[in-house]
Amino acid sequence: MEQGTLIGTAMAVFFLMFAMMFDMTTFQVNVGNAMYFWDTASILIVFGGTIASTFISHPLNDAKNFLGIIGKSWKANPVQLVETLTLIVDVSKIARKNILAIEDALPSIENLFLRGGLRLVVDRADREAIVEMMAHEVKYTMAGKDNEIAVVGTMASLCPAWGMLGTLVGLVLLLQNLDDPSMIGPAMAVALITTFYGSLFANVIFSPAKKKLELFAGDEKVLMEMIRDGVLYIEGGQRPDFIENDLMNYLPPVQKSMYEALKFEGGGEAAEGGE
Repeated sequence: MEQGTLIGTAMAVFFLMFAMMFDMTTFQVNVGNAMYFWDTASILIVFGGTIASTFISHPLNDAKNFLGIIGKSWKANPVQLVETLTLIVDVSKIARKNILAIEDALPSIENLFLRGGLRLVVDRADREAIVEMMAHEVKYTMAGKDNEIAVVGTMASLCPAWGMLGTLVGLVLLLQNLDDPSMIGPAMAVALITTFYGSLFANVIFSPAKKKLELFAGDEKVLMEMIRDGVLYIEGGQRPDFIENDLMNYLPPVQKSMYEALKFEGGGEAAEGGE
């Protein structure tokens, strides 16, 4: 599970519940106050309306997976830059001796993009063809990521609008029942709490999920670009130490320090290239 998402969501819930239930004048906690912020009609208007607009705005195959897409922001970042760089350098050492020998290592490579690129190298595909095919895969993979991000972005932008729509519904009900005092309270609750729910869902769930998915997609693109360059270096017969030094530029400072620490702990065997 992605720790940042978990911690942030827990903090948001805690501070909201604290503000709802804690009385600053008496310094007492009134759990019953939380019930004032629950209204089923408001939830149906905001959440149901947001889902409806998402289905209208996007193709069915994209929109129907919105829960799974949001769930990805709760999972740990799948991008493994350090591990992939180590693997590329190890493969380059094998290829330096016999490029066809890397075929035996292909089944153990989990990253399909890297495995596919190395398969092209083993098959002696033309260099321009390798560049073109890998570029196409990067393009279409990122397009899929963009579609997922767009779904969550739509929910983030339309959720507050549905909150305002619910407020208008509540106000209409309120004005229609001014002669019935028993209806004023429920109608006012719908009017106010729908705006609350719209802002809550947008700022605690949808907008943070969109931002996290954008970061993940950016990391995925960096990984694919690093793999592309590594495959082309291996195809060109470059030295492992040259490949390592160049591809290390793809690592952010923290991961670069981690990679260098791993090299130091391993006596340089895992990452140093040789003839």
